[in-house]
Amino acid sequence: MKVSRYIFYVTIVVLARQVFFGVRQVAADPLNAKSKTPAVFSVHPNNHRVFMYQGKPMKILTSAEHYGAVVNGDFDYDAYLKEMQRTGQNMTRVFAFYRETANGSPGDIRSMVEANTLAPKTSGAILPFQRVSGHGQALDGLGKFDLDRWNPAYFIRFKDFLRKCARRGVVCEVTFFSKPYNSFRYALFPSHKDNNINGVGANIKRPNLFITLDDPAVVEFQERFVRKLAKELNKFDNIYYEICNEANLSGGKLDSLENEERKVIAWQRHLAGVLREAEKNLPKKHLIAVNAHFRFEATGKDARPRMRNDDEIYFKDPNIDIINYHYISSKTQASGWWFHYTGPPKGRAGQIWHFLRQRDKFHKPIVYDETFSGIVRGSAERYAVNRAEAWEMLLSGGAGYNNLDWSFTPQDETGSGQAPIGDGRRLDGRVLREWFSILRQLLAEHDLSSLSPATGILPEEIPGYGFAASTDSNGRYLLYFVDERVYDLEPCGAKPLEISLSLPPGQYSAETLNPRDAKRSTLPRVSSNGKAVLVSLQLHEDIVLLLYRTK
Repeated sequence: MKVSRYIFYVTIVVLARQVFFGVRQVAADPLNAKSKTPAVFSVHPNNHRVFMYQGKPMKILTSAEHYGAVVNGDFDYDAYLKEMQRTGQNMTRVFAFYRETANGSPGDIRSMVEANTLAPKTSGAILPFQRVSGHGQALDGLGKFDLDRWNPAYFIRFKDFLRKCARRGVVCEVTFFSKPYNSFRYALFPSHKDNNINGVGANIKRPNLFITLDDPAVVEFQERFVRKLAKELNKFDNIYYEICNEANLSGGKLDSLENEERKVIAWQRHLAGVLREAEKNLPKKHLIAVNAHFRFEATGKDARPRMRNDDEIYFKDPNIDIINYHYISSKTQASGWWFHYTGPPKGRAGQIWHFLRQRDKFHKPIVYDETFSGIVRGSAERYAVNRAEAWEMLLSGGAGYNNLDWSFTPQDETGSGQAPIGDGRRLDGRVLREWFSILRQLLAEHDLSSLSPATGILPEEIPGYGFAASTDSNGRYLLYFVDERVYDLEPCGAKPLEISLSLPPGQYSAETLNPRDAKRSTLPRVSSNGKAVLVSLQLHEDIVLLLYRTK
């Protein structure tokens, strides 16, 4: 459907529904369902490792598109959400402002090009601001933006998308901004000095300074956009906000590392405060997330890339509710808050468990908000790695796992390989989404409100394996083991694993669960007198051990 026809159609349909069917809509729409328990997406009051939505505990577990469902007018989100509901994916992440290139420039995502949902055609981009004539062209070849005039079609599409997400059981993370990355992508920002008639952006000398407080005119523009979205989307229960995607500057190349870090932290905290204040007098209060993603390249004798997670300040800020991270499995421990960063695709089995244990003293939800799923730059698919990461994250105490699923494209919103991506490959992401259903079902069998990391049960390290362990208040243990060769994309034959467990005294039923096909196998009962117990397993790639105390 052409974008102009789409906008006309959506406008007429949505307005007609509001005028003629408003009463009926209140009764049927989950957004308006009355309940004694708050329906809005929130942190569980008794367990910060779990969320609440529609009165029920939940962990985020999803494999979702590359964030362009709203800004890309050629993306059929009805087909997309139908597939999300079919396999139980419960979250999608959308960018409210940022878009990418698909025009052959160095800003393109190689291998994807127009198959990138976040890279709409110029004529198909639906953005928050109106374009005007008579002022010359923006850098994308169309009219410049008037940042004082909102685009009604954008808000109609956004609200329609969120409403349909709610009906499909999908929570939406709304990300206000993103690091520009390079001049090609920054050239698409409405706030670029050459793209608007309002004089905004004139003092931005480098693209990444957009995510600092350096230019008062840009900050004022950002504040206004945050307030507008907060007001427009306030009625929705199924949303939470993220300030910025991958906020980072030059990695210490253009200023001292400390100054850059302070700038990024100050900017994110400032906008979190603006958002909190904007919702102060609105009916609903939504969670606010930040993406802790400060990275730099080390020099000298420690020449490996390192990452400092600027997260301790975020954990302590009362205006910030969720801490998001990307590529956790690639952050191998160095010391303190510093990590050697191997970078995608060189993740390490078991790293997620150690990463989360360093943050046990803080009581805010931690979400693995973007993964490296391969595909880009000609990389192989990494569905087995993403399956392992999801099990490791949620059974290590993480509140959520969001896989970046490149199989969803504007040419195939079902993510089932019906159309090729830019390099000719056909991607079918259904296998991973269905694998996630196995983990989702297992979690549904347990009391999420009391699920927590089972520390002290397993050894500190298990050579050759990654692991995770959780327990609930009923004496039930969920232990996950993965062969490290999975992360290296190497073939994994069946192999034995003998593991020493330090269980509380008692008798335990034991069975294994295959994360690929959900098959269960009963093991001999396990008896513990408080000392270490040896349990023998057979696994191929990965395995789950379920121990339930019987007496």
